[in-house]
Amino acid sequence: MAVPVRNEERSVGPLIDSLLRQTHAPDEILLADGGSTDGTVREASRYAGQGVRVLEIGPAYPGRGRNAAIRAARNDWIALIDAGCRAEPGWLASLAAGAHTLGPGVVFGEVRPELDGEWDVAQALAFVGRFDRDAGVHPPFIASSLIHRSAWEAAEGFPEDLRAAEDLVFMERLRSRGVPSARCPDAVVRWRLPSGPRAMFARFRLYSAHHLAAGLGHTWHHRVMAMDLAGLALVLFSLAWPPVLLLALAGGAGRVLRTVWTRRCNVDHAPLRPDRLLRVALLIGLSDVAMWAGALDHIGGRRFRVDG
Repeated sequence: MAVPVRNEERSVGPLIDSLLRQTHAPDEILLADGGSTDGTVREASRYAGQGVRVLEIGPAYPGRGRNAAIRAARNDWIALIDAGCRAEPGWLASLAAGAHTLGPGVVFGEVRPELDGEWDVAQALAFVGRFDRDAGVHPPFIASSLIHRSAWEAAEGFPEDLRAAEDLVFMERLRSRGVPSARCPDAVVRWRLPSGPRAMFARFRLYSAHHLAAGLGHTWHHRVMAMDLAGLALVLFSLAWPPVLLLALAGGAGRVLRTVWTRRCNVDHAPLRPDRLLRVALLIGLSDVAMWAGALDHIGGRRFRVDG
């Protein structure tokens, strides 16, 4: 099992505890520490007698951490999970069952957000991948997967110079090289969302810079930038003809409602509650600003800081 970590003193214990409680016990748990400056290594080292190894690889992004842990793993099948997550007890057993029927390749489980408050609910309605009712799954995440070493080798490992989007690049390589994959809805990892608007803004700014660095502007930036520029044009035009402002406001409201409606399955009830719609509107606005800020960071080279 491979886990990249950095400055996760508070979350690394609950993560390891969840892995040690698996109904299918992991043979080993490898944590690749990417230069933590807090007590992450100390906390993880407390589990040394329970099959946990810490690889101190120096300042590094998650891609390098995963690669280092996979290289050091004793087995050919390696489960992947991220810091800030916790695995439900049957997660690894479900992934292993999927691998048994698939053969060498990659099995993707589920990643579902922890909804501990209304800001978490708003993020689930604004950003979390859309739930596929027919397949019963969210979009695949590397942070809930079981991969064969040959599949990792076929994809030439994870990019090591990206703080975000390295998993998307890796999965695209898997697809383009014909690596077989399967989905396992019963293998569930719980994921903690950013703790409020400020943390969300910082994360989206970072995501923006690194998505552009990975050449993935078409997945997010192009569409959102087009909407933002169209809205700005309407606002400017309204200075000459005020009724146009109503069209701009209607477009913004429509975007919020469409976003919430397509993600309504991510929450248990009342997705269209007015206070939730207002929070989603604020988060969408902040994410757009973060996207533009991240684009400027990319142009200025700020994305290359490991501590960014």
